[in-house]
Amino acid sequence: MNEAFAQLVRGLGTTLPDSSGIRRPRGGRRAGVLMLFTDEADPSVTVIERATSLRTHAGQIALPGGAMEVGDATIVDAALREAEEEVGLQPSRVQVLGELPVAWVPASNYDVTPVVGIWDGGQELWPADPGEVSAVHSLRVSALADPSVRVLGQHPSGYRGPAFAMGELFIWGFTAHLLDESLDLAGWSRPWDRSHVQQVPARFLRD
Repeated sequence: MNEAFAQLVRGLGTTLPDSSGIRRPRGGRRAGVLMLFTDEADPSVTVIERATSLRTHAGQIALPGGAMEVGDATIVDAALREAEEEVGLQPSRVQVLGELPVAWVPASNYDVTPVVGIWDGGQELWPADPGEVSAVHSLRVSALADPSVRVLGQHPSGYRGPAFAMGELFIWGFTAHLLDESLDLAGWSRPWDRSHVQQVPARFLRD
């Protein structure tokens, strides 16, 4: 495990500042998402493109994950199970490093725990559940940290938050907040122009 991950692990237990934009949990329904990084000098993180037929977050870029179910002993189990169902990831391949603070996601009304893990990247991932996932993407940390892709995403409601404009992909909302915080905690982030505002493209707009 490289030093950046060791630094990330040290930061996992910290309380995120109010300025992070992460909403505090409300004690409701629980869900887990998996922040899956490859264990290499320039890691990749796995994100999914959600199916356009879904009722919430349709078409958005997200992390594999979903609601905790009766058979899940822990929220980590829930995140790993969902990742296997959505992208075909074998749970045994993942080394769980820890968790980021729980956050409330209003669109789904879940308290969501981001589970951070690393793996060797040696298994092909795919949309194992086409009803949930339309595509799987692997994004290099160096590409996410590039100041040229960093923007503030502007939603028609007035919301503004960190976003990543990466070619045909636009990452905003909760996923972008988590990626932004992870870049900072691991020491991967680079200074970027926070006055650069970009409207969330219609393709990724549905809440």
